[in-house]
Amino acid sequence: MTEINSLAMRESAMRLASGAAQLQKRYFLSGISIGAEPRIKVLRGFRGVGKTTALLQLMESKAIYFSMDNPNASMHSLYDIGKKFALEGISLLLVDEVHHYKNWKLDTKSLYDEFPSLTIAVSGSSPLAFEPERRYQIVEVEPLSLREYAQFAGNKTHPNEAWLDIGSTLSFLAQNPWLHVAYSQYIEGGAFPLYFSYKEKTLQAIYNSIQKSIREDAAFLPRVDGEIIANMERTLAFLATAVLGEFSINSLSGTLAMPKNKAYYMISLLLSMKILRIVRPAGRGAKLVRGEPKLMFYHPIMRKAVCAALQVEPDKGALREELACFFLSGRGWKINTIKGQKRNPDYIISKGSKQLIIEIGGQSKGRAQLQGFAQKTLLIDERQLMLLGLY
Repeated sequence: MTEINSLAMRESAMRLASGAAQLQKRYFLSGISIGAEPRIKVLRGFRGVGKTTALLQLMESKAIYFSMDNPNASMHSLYDIGKKFALEGISLLLVDEVHHYKNWKLDTKSLYDEFPSLTIAVSGSSPLAFEPERRYQIVEVEPLSLREYAQFAGNKTHPNEAWLDIGSTLSFLAQNPWLHVAYSQYIEGGAFPLYFSYKEKTLQAIYNSIQKSIREDAAFLPRVDGEIIANMERTLAFLATAVLGEFSINSLSGTLAMPKNKAYYMISLLLSMKILRIVRPAGRGAKLVRGEPKLMFYHPIMRKAVCAALQVEPDKGALREELACFFLSGRGWKINTIKGQKRNPDYIISKGSKQLIIEIGGQSKGRAQLQGFAQKTLLIDERQLMLLGLY
């Protein structure tokens, strides 16, 4: 077997890390404590959200970065590479695209047990390959919040709750007019860090990432065949060109001529890959009659990317709702659909003891849908949506 060229791998890692060092760090990095248990840190998330850059920004004098899809690394086992570096004094392994190596779980476990001072941080773009275990700290790498994007673009602000009140929202915007520009850039692609490199080509890059996730990453998942991969792409095309809520999993099963159990499994994969999100109905009583779950894109930029590839305009209402759900989820709110009258509000959201009935509003939306509910209600217009993203 070819000998591991540790010096060449170190040189390559240092060169890559020097480029990443010039970039701002993502907020989630502050939650990764090197050396603390659990010592296996698993960064999982969609392609293009900054996992590779984050690993490189963790580089230090006793760390080494390498990717398991690199030919030099793929010639050896992860265990052999890790052991060689550990014996040379490395205390932090930064392993990218680890799901490309079939036995990564067994090898990281062996390294974890054999070298108590070794921390292993791994990342990959096949989230289902990273099931939580006792030895793992799972780090969810999400698209940027609007606040994080604004900071990357040079406008620093603090988290706030002004979105809950239209008066406070208007006051904040009057004092921070730059937020209108930042929001416009954000919804054109700035939610993904690759926007800073790709600019007007961002949507094409994200669409390429979606295709690669389906055609390559899904191949690492169990029970995935050609039919599922083809129908994943068809599903995204159907959803992207439809009004939000038009398709349920059951209706998709019929449209795709696909058995229901297989359709449910396919959707579960798209959810785990963070391409789609499902918002389930709330309640079982008379006041909150259960309705169909809503299938939507995980972030509206993904809808835009698919629509751009299909050369159609995305539905503006769907984009607003997907953005609101992304921001609310990022703030820790639990989101459910609600059904109780002919023109019902969009969602019921809860966080701790707080509960709100909300309507995501465009210019044509009013408060009629919010009448008749005992819970506190809120109409969220686009200005409030901007501030909702400041977390």
